[in-house]
Amino acid sequence: MPGKIRFGVYELDRDAMELRKHGVVLRLQEQPFRVLAMLAERPGEIITREQLQEQIWGNTFVDFDQSLNKAVNRVREALNDNAGTPQYIETVPRRGYRFIAPVAAIPQTEAPGPAAPINTVPVAIPAQPTSHTSPSRIVFLAALGIVILLAAIAIATIAWLRRPTQHALQEPTHITSAGVYPALSRDGKLLAYMSSLGGGTPHIWVQQTAGGEAIPVTTDSYPGSCPDFSPDGTRIAFYSPRNGGGIYIAPTLPGDPKLVVATPSAESWRFSPGGDSILYWQDQKAFTVSVDGGQPVALPLNQDFRLYGPPIWAPSGKEILFYGVRSREQNKPAAWWIAPVGEGPPRLAQFPGIKQNYDPAVAARAWMRNANGREWIIYSTASRESWKLWRIGISPQGAIDENPELVASGTGSLGPGGSASEDGKLAYNIWSSTVSIYQISISDRGQKLAPTLQLPLPEGGIHGSPSVSRDGKWMAYDSNNPGKPNTIVLRDLSTGREHVLDDRGRVPGQGFEVSISPDGSRVIFERNCKEGTWPGQPDSPFPCGFMVAAAGGQPEQICEVCTPRGFSSDGSVVLLQKYGLTDVDKSRIVALDLHARTEKDFLSLSDGPVFHPYFSWDDRWVVFKKSQSLNLPEPLSQIVIAPVRHGSPATKAEWIAVTDGQFRDDKPQFSADGNTLYFTSTRDGNLCIWAQRLDPVTKHPLGPPFAFEHFHDSAGRAGAFYPFESDLSVARDKILINLPQVHSDTWMTRMQ
Repeated sequence: MPGKIRFGVYELDRDAMELRKHGVVLRLQEQPFRVLAMLAERPGEIITREQLQEQIWGNTFVDFDQSLNKAVNRVREALNDNAGTPQYIETVPRRGYRFIAPVAAIPQTEAPGPAAPINTVPVAIPAQPTSHTSPSRIVFLAALGIVILLAAIAIATIAWLRRPTQHALQEPTHITSAGVYPALSRDGKLLAYMSSLGGGTPHIWVQQTAGGEAIPVTTDSYPGSCPDFSPDGTRIAFYSPRNGGGIYIAPTLPGDPKLVVATPSAESWRFSPGGDSILYWQDQKAFTVSVDGGQPVALPLNQDFRLYGPPIWAPSGKEILFYGVRSREQNKPAAWWIAPVGEGPPRLAQFPGIKQNYDPAVAARAWMRNANGREWIIYSTASRESWKLWRIGISPQGAIDENPELVASGTGSLGPGGSASEDGKLAYNIWSSTVSIYQISISDRGQKLAPTLQLPLPEGGIHGSPSVSRDGKWMAYDSNNPGKPNTIVLRDLSTGREHVLDDRGRVPGQGFEVSISPDGSRVIFERNCKEGTWPGQPDSPFPCGFMVAAAGGQPEQICEVCTPRGFSSDGSVVLLQKYGLTDVDKSRIVALDLHARTEKDFLSLSDGPVFHPYFSWDDRWVVFKKSQSLNLPEPLSQIVIAPVRHGSPATKAEWIAVTDGQFRDDKPQFSADGNTLYFTSTRDGNLCIWAQRLDPVTKHPLGPPFAFEHFHDSAGRAGAFYPFESDLSVARDKILINLPQVHSDTWMTRMQ
């Protein structure tokens, strides 16, 4: 590429590191200039954030996202460019940037030779005065220079030794766009993952890393998740909800699976290095169980710790790595620890930069021993937009090196899990996601009238928690668009016009619940406000409830550690989800009188949490969800109706079970006439809308639930992985639902 290029009224001189406009030099710092040069030298191409990071920032521990955003903003200011209507630099959401203006090279002209002298006249140059410096001063200055030089060399040497080790990163290999939770066999010859290849129920698949077709390991009607290879590669452990749920082992080649331990709540299961037992995580505790079955064994560390992330075996099989906090110090932040499988004191595990993770509980990915006997821990430093994977050495004495080595990096969201093999292979997932809102037109009797349509909202954003007024005119929702703050928006569904109700106090990338009053005059929403975060989740502050007029104004806080749900028909009472600070399984429902600003207990259970309460349109009934423990990986739930008398629900003896609790049924809503109940469910392997006819008088179910609207596409399959992140709202003439679109790519690279 030529050293000088022209675009529009600008000239860029890479050699001189100057940007000129109409010949006038513009001030531009080094990093913004290098960003501009890198984009302009490849016009029309997408330059990924990963490429910009590697070329400009290298492998230093900095807030790369913030630094890059600032650099691009400086460039746009210099070019008088606008991100919304760009003339020069276009943002490619969740990928990078593209230079869109025509670029022309400025030809290099020969430097002019010396001009011929005209009437030259000799000029006498005055003699310079002679400097007289004493020999002793010369010796002193020379010695001082040597000392300074040696000090500079020492400082540079120390800085070089303490820097993160940088190798030329290997080009990763794309394995599949349909799998999650990749697992490598110990010898690196096989890769297993969870996938919905061919559509339908997610199963465990396995294929050779050298190439070839994927083969299903599980084939029945139940989903299988999170595979892990036995040390010899002949068996795979996975979780299945069949027969109430449990950890199973199946042959790597198709064969009948065998139940190892029956449990509805196991998570993160891993074969021991010797292959004779399985380590798993349940209810914030670590257990082992023999591969032949039998009674699980609780690890001694459970007496002193609560685990907030999946534990990982050490290659020796004598220790585990885990993320947690001492039970007596739960007010302190969680950390990574190494502890013996048997009795013995734990020790802290320090990994440089690990606090940069948006979810530190899954930052450590693997603990491996390569063919040369060297041990490494693989961990991530990952934001929601970009990521890096590092390996850090472990000495035979258990000491962790200070200098991690970068092994892979990129843009997008780094998925959970990850696996490394003895021959240096590393497998991981990259996710990208958007969330859209869909509308289904219905009649007065709740019958579908027209095809489902996707609302025209900004592409590439995450649009969730739609809540519609009962007349179907107004929708309040949560919107998170790239480069913009997370906002609460009110939309006129008849005209498409919108205005922002709130745009502050939220962690980017997280969804926030919204509820609009029946007449559309007020909106209650979540916002972060209370100090502190959920245990083990430093990126998830406690939510508070705020209320604002639909016309706009200053939001008013109405509750703490709460989520707004259903309004009474006149809008005077709102039901709130109230969470336990130390135990979310103690979640209960309270009723908030918006006139008196008083709360009273409304619904609770001693043996589990209750969620998502909504009144019938005549306020005579309330529907809600009973759930199993939130600590379970796939908690099942049951839809229940209770009569309401004088503003309070009837006792448990009068509750009406609408569903049987064998599926993940969620977000129940009454129809306008109260004779149909809509809810979301994954009972057919996808997230779909189901309905239940009710007796007009008693509200007892009439017949079985039936599918009201299927989403047997990528949105429905993705929703099945994240069923509790979709919301349902019912008006007189329409139903709204938000569904995710998740794209998952499995990649594999080789570590040097």
